[in-house]
Amino acid sequence: MIKVRIKSLLCAILLMASVCAVATTKIQRVAPTSVGIDPQQLTLLYDSLLTSELTELHHLIVMVDGKIVGELHPAPFKTEHRHTLYSVSKTFVAVAVGLVVDDGLLSVDDKLSKFFPEYASTIEGVRIKDVLTMRSGFKTEGGMRNKQQDWVDYYLSRPLYAEPGTRYSYDSIETYLLSAVVQKITGKTVLELLNERVFLPMGITDVEWELCPKGIVTGGWGIYMSAHSQALFGQLLLQKGEWNGIQLVSEKWIDEMMTVYVVRDANDYGYQIWLCEYPGAWRADGAFGQYIIVIPQKNMVVVLNQCSRSKGWPERGNIWNTVVKNCLNCPIEATPAGLDALYKYEETASLPLLKGDNYNDLEKKYNGKTFKLPKNKLGWKSIKFNFSDNCFALDVIDAENKKSTISMGYDEWIESQLAGYPHYSIGAQNRFSGITGPFYTGACYAWQNDNSLQAKVHYTNWVTSILLTFDFSGKTPEITVSENFPSKPFTIMTE
Repeated sequence: MIKVRIKSLLCAILLMASVCAVATTKIQRVAPTSVGIDPQQLTLLYDSLLTSELTELHHLIVMVDGKIVGELHPAPFKTEHRHTLYSVSKTFVAVAVGLVVDDGLLSVDDKLSKFFPEYASTIEGVRIKDVLTMRSGFKTEGGMRNKQQDWVDYYLSRPLYAEPGTRYSYDSIETYLLSAVVQKITGKTVLELLNERVFLPMGITDVEWELCPKGIVTGGWGIYMSAHSQALFGQLLLQKGEWNGIQLVSEKWIDEMMTVYVVRDANDYGYQIWLCEYPGAWRADGAFGQYIIVIPQKNMVVVLNQCSRSKGWPERGNIWNTVVKNCLNCPIEATPAGLDALYKYEETASLPLLKGDNYNDLEKKYNGKTFKLPKNKLGWKSIKFNFSDNCFALDVIDAENKKSTISMGYDEWIESQLAGYPHYSIGAQNRFSGITGPFYTGACYAWQNDNSLQAKVHYTNWVTSILLTFDFSGKTPEITVSENFPSKPFTIMTE
């Protein structure tokens, strides 16, 4: 008890100190040549991501020795934009579990039934360690979160399908259970605990996290933060829990996290974190290619936020074969022109703009016209067309009757602020709870032929983008929607 009180006092002191220091907390930027990376290797990496048909790059940071040597935030994305990280969230939960273990309030050998005794008959034998390594024996239930209000009750009321500790089965709800355990023990959500003990002492102040209908952090997904904050977290893992001379998380726990418990053909698993293809490297890994990669051999952290339709191998392979493989960890010489070209590339990088015409006579016919929409995946109830010189704007009324105007440029991105929420690939109950706006779009448009207008809309501080194709050949416009995450296009008939 005395140990816990002393640790809480130290955390309070750290918290007060961090509040004063947070405004000046920044990651130093240095030339890649100072750590032995030729600027051309960064350019090759940038090119591989920007030109790939398999992915849509949002943010990339390469950090060596705790300093940024390269970063790319292609337009319409910006450095300060936050990003939802899907299952990268799991690694943060593992750190929160480690804090409670460090405090002596939890052991990985504790039975889950200790914290949920009312379900002892169905979860007998399940240890915290089994849940950390996705070997609990629970049957995966992917759609449960989209339908149920009480996730703990629904999940734990079912019989086990395998003996605990014997069979790996990846499920985000397992991480949610860890979040629920931490909240039961501490009386704080995982986010509140991490804010107090980790984020604020590090000067990280931009983190939010989705909540379930019962007010528990979703755990297995839903963390929302900037790429710079992700890079700082990766550096904490690289430094085995130490920050500015203070051990925020025990080195022992970080070592335990980064120990292989499940062997899976170059995708070995630790405590809510994956072993990489590159020797000794580990990664927090989220859907559609969200990564915080820690590479001790090179003293390197790489953050990648994107919307990928691959399984991650191409993007990770390009990282290994450029900046990782060719980092010498010692200064090299390069021409000033090479560095200047790299920095110019970073300043001017953009995702592809739509090609086509900037004007069509149909603009006169449809300008100012409003159309109702049937129930659809976008959650839009009506749209109104607004045309002006080299600009197209769409007034959208959403399911909550909030009006947003999405402005779009011709051969340029135009930013708009939404009144509501962005389009999202997850349909979980209570989604976006715990996440505050405002949200933004970056959009462009181009006429494709006599009857077809296309609009590309990026939700720039989220993850999603949509390509809207308006077909004006019928009595009312028909809209085909293509999402950047893997799915089939769908059509909305206007009324």
